[in-house]
Amino acid sequence: MLFVNDKPRERLLKVGAENLSDTELLAIILRTGGEKNSVTQLAGKILSDFDGLNGLVNADTVQLCNVKDVGATKAATIKAVCEIGLRISMSPATTTLSVRKPEDIFRYVKKDYYKKNKEYLYLISLDNRNKLVSKDLVSIGTLNETMIHPREIYKTAFMKNAASIILVHNHPSGDPTPSEDDIKVTKKIAEAGNLLGITLMDHIIVSDNGYISIKAFDLIKCSRPTK
Repeated sequence: MLFVNDKPRERLLKVGAENLSDTELLAIILRTGGEKNSVTQLAGKILSDFDGLNGLVNADTVQLCNVKDVGATKAATIKAVCEIGLRISMSPATTTLSVRKPEDIFRYVKKDYYKKNKEYLYLISLDNRNKLVSKDLVSIGTLNETMIHPREIYKTAFMKNAASIILVHNHPSGDPTPSEDDIKVTKKIAEAGNLLGITLMDHIIVSDNGYISIKAFDLIKCSRPTK
């Protein structure tokens, strides 16, 4: 059972923020509880209602205000803190990311796909040391050969001076298994990259339940191995 203190602010000063539970941290943000609930009880109820921090990040102010004892002020404060966290995670400091395995990309992009109900295709450009150069949104909607043309992919890659690229898109269904269209598009873009001298290193499909690397299926050939 997680330790939950009715004086989380004092506990933070004593043991450090990293040792507090999600409930305690949220309680500090809320500052006060309700008429019949302590601030930690209110924090626990909010996290329970939204299935944890991930759900809380995606909740809007109207949904938050529907929770008893959460008014406009608390809802606005929660959203502001969540937004600050997202902006920190996407700050320029993260652009020094060195890509060594598919998980590195998944951890970098997964926040962009929280609860998305459409498919979003991102182009990840890398330099010749496999360090992140840029992340660009290429398309929104179902991935197929008629919508995604290699010309658009590599036009952006050339503009970013990419040595290699990785494609990332999501499956809102929750199943990241590559579709037939996913495989066709991947092969087409990989073949174009081989001609243009910019290697498609991987195509990663993500969902709320995890990710799958198409490279791991041996469906694309990488002429420049990941370092």
